[in-house]
Amino acid sequence: MAKLAPLVTSLERAFSPSHFSAKASKITSQLSGHLVRTQQRSTHSSYPAPTPESERTFWEREDAWLGGQDDLMDRVIQRSNHLHDPRYMGHQVACVLPAAAAIGMATDLLNNGQAIYEMGPTNAVHEEMLMTEIGQMLGLPETCGGILCHGGTLGNLVALMAAQRKLGMAQGIDPWKDGLRSFSKPLVVLVSEQAHYCIDRAMRTMGWGSAGIVSIKTNESHQMCVDSLRDQITQCHNLGQEILAVVGSACTTSAGAYDPLEKIAEACQEHGLWFHVDGAHGASAAFSDTHRHLVAGMERADSVVLDFHKTCGLPALCTGVFYANNNDSYLPFSQHAEYLWDNANDLDWWDTGKRTLECTKRMLSTRLAAVKAEYGWNIWTELVDRMWALGSALATMVKEHPGWELAMPPQANIVCFRPKRPSTCDEVTWNEVVRTLRKRHLAEGSGYLVQTEFDGRIWLRCALMNPLTKQRDLEDMLAELDALLQESTLS
Repeated sequence: MAKLAPLVTSLERAFSPSHFSAKASKITSQLSGHLVRTQQRSTHSSYPAPTPESERTFWEREDAWLGGQDDLMDRVIQRSNHLHDPRYMGHQVACVLPAAAAIGMATDLLNNGQAIYEMGPTNAVHEEMLMTEIGQMLGLPETCGGILCHGGTLGNLVALMAAQRKLGMAQGIDPWKDGLRSFSKPLVVLVSEQAHYCIDRAMRTMGWGSAGIVSIKTNESHQMCVDSLRDQITQCHNLGQEILAVVGSACTTSAGAYDPLEKIAEACQEHGLWFHVDGAHGASAAFSDTHRHLVAGMERADSVVLDFHKTCGLPALCTGVFYANNNDSYLPFSQHAEYLWDNANDLDWWDTGKRTLECTKRMLSTRLAAVKAEYGWNIWTELVDRMWALGSALATMVKEHPGWELAMPPQANIVCFRPKRPSTCDEVTWNEVVRTLRKRHLAEGSGYLVQTEFDGRIWLRCALMNPLTKQRDLEDMLAELDALLQESTLS
């Protein structure tokens, strides 16, 4: 019998506890320094990245890879988007609670994937317990529960798959087993015309194509018009379509608008329809006494999606899919895998692979457990109150500025605004002025904001995700835009 060769030195070093300790200490020091620099606004801009071509040219250089992991991380930190800089006001990504990021080091090393209990015992129990606890904080009944997954796009898909299977079972069919052709009528989802594109993507992924989405008109504040919803429910029935679900937004990605969830819930209850709330960004308003009214009616939903990596301070990706009835979380999937579990149909809450599209997934529940242990859930109340207050403060500044206008009063921490269009300038030309203004601010300004489009008009858009952003940062951002606008209009 051939003898097993000795372990090579490089592998011994790679798995050495002392080597890990040295590297962990180094990256902790590097990130702590990054936090100091960003919070002190010591760099020119919160967005240091050059063009994609220039960035690729940098990493194609051989010397970019010299110096090992330590030097690599210095470069990565320096060249990445600085979300902890209070001047960052761009996309809807959390300014991560620093201690929560440290949990990632532990979960990455432990690497307890979670399809079955034996692969992730602690995180499986945490997930079952905390999803019920947080679901009740969202206003859902005591019977609630749910699962964690990697992102709101996936979460919304899984919730709609649950709705589809429940609808089929009520008709004596099983679409998971027999496919979509087991339905006698085509299925559609009714959703706001301002809803996130992931709902449309979910219906296409499920096989219903573009015809699977029925868009509901919105008002001037981008909220679903319930009269239009009721009309479409009737029209769908007249056209021979089966309504899979009605989706309410809490809130929209583009403008932070909350649909009237209470009235939507009433319509769904009257017609016996599954009510799903895409609360990826703004369902967290339920954690705040001040802002809970925005999600009134969400407690009547059959399912709710919440991204903890948006307004709850956790790293991406970490999404909760909540069900009013926890048993509904078993509906989307029924997969035979004898090497994993004895019976795919047993409701074994500890084997979360039965309820998620992912088989292996990261230790997501450990992140939630760490928030509860370190801060208590009240930290989410404080985050929401602060971010929503920043949105209100920026809106007030824009309203009081004679040269600027709001797209609509913000309900959350998303503010859309732009310089007022002169009467002598047409809309097409002014849209180009706003686009150019945003590009110049990205290149020359100290902060980071994005743009969006409503009804053929381009708007600047801020998502105020950093609780350390101050009044001065908002004032400086508007002053920079004013100066750049004056230069461009005079030139």
